[in-house]
Amino acid sequence: MQPTAQPHTTQAPAKPRPGTYVLFRDADRYLAGHPDHTQVCKVLADSHYLKDQATVQVLATDEVIKFAPVAFMRPLDPAELMHDIDTAPLDALGDGRLMTAAGAWLALQHRQASPEPTKALPPGRS
Repeated sequence: MQPTAQPHTTQAPAKPRPGTYVLFRDADRYLAGHPDHTQVCKVLADSHYLKDQATVQVLATDEVIKFAPVAFMRPLDPAELMHDIDTAPLDALGDGRLMTAAGAWLALQHRQASPEPTKALPPGRS
């Protein structure tokens, strides 16, 4: 007896609440092969009279998209957004002192953004 294939079904996502950060995919742009079809957005309001739509603001451009379909939104998990801060080494200064997680993250960002100092060549070398 062979197992029967089960059709893949996905539950409709719950409507995100205002203030929630989401990934929103513009299905028309995606299917047409245009760039920038998926954006990080903040939900501004839900369309109470339209069950499956919401108003979102694209964070990169401040563009407001009204009646965005909820089916093409995925909420961003706060734990993922904070992962780099939560996992920053608490001794990011490298001198043995421990820092808070936020301070360690800031120090790490500064170290990564600052170029390494170049070592001077011995006299007579260029």
